[in-house]
Amino acid sequence: MRLSRIAAAGIALAAIGVPVLASEGGGGGSALITPAVGTFFWTLVTFVVLAIFLGRFAWKPLLGALDERETSIRESIEQARRDREAAEGLLVEHHELLDQARRERAEALAAGQRDAEKLKGEILQEARDQRAQLLEQTEAQVQAGMRQARAELRTVAVDLAIQAAEKLITKNLDEPTQRQLIEEYLADLEKNEEAGPPPS
Repeated sequence: MRLSRIAAAGIALAAIGVPVLASEGGGGGSALITPAVGTFFWTLVTFVVLAIFLGRFAWKPLLGALDERETSIRESIEQARRDREAAEGLLVEHHELLDQARRERAEALAAGQRDAEKLKGEILQEARDQRAQLLEQTEAQVQAGMRQARAELRTVAVDLAIQAAEKLITKNLDEPTQRQLIEEYLADLEKNEEAGPPPS
């Protein structure tokens, strides 16, 4: 298209120049200033052939290279636009992942605090249970020790009572009477033990 325009422009200039040269040729000027019609014709033919040759072997590859360069630039711009959109999408996804990670971290911290409070409560309850069990065991041991001490005290008291009774009434009381006195004494002793120590 451009080649045909250039050729048409050259032919038009040549057509305009022929009458001008012909009108100026009568003055007997130089051949370079007033060329002959044959020279003009061959110049025009040479110009057209040169234009066709350049259009086929020079301008066409040059214009093709320019078109390829323009296409490459357009593709680069389009690729840059796609890359920018992809980068924006990745940035949005990155922000979403960060927000999700923050939420998961907050949930994990809250769950950890809940678990710690629960474990703390369980440990405290277990300590209370162990303390109550230890108190019960200690009280049971104290009660058992007190019962054993009372039994031992009663045995010692019986022995002392028998010895004292033997000394006081060795010949005045017979054996059944001594046994009755001892049983009465033991009964009184058991009543005193069940009643507990007198208030201070």
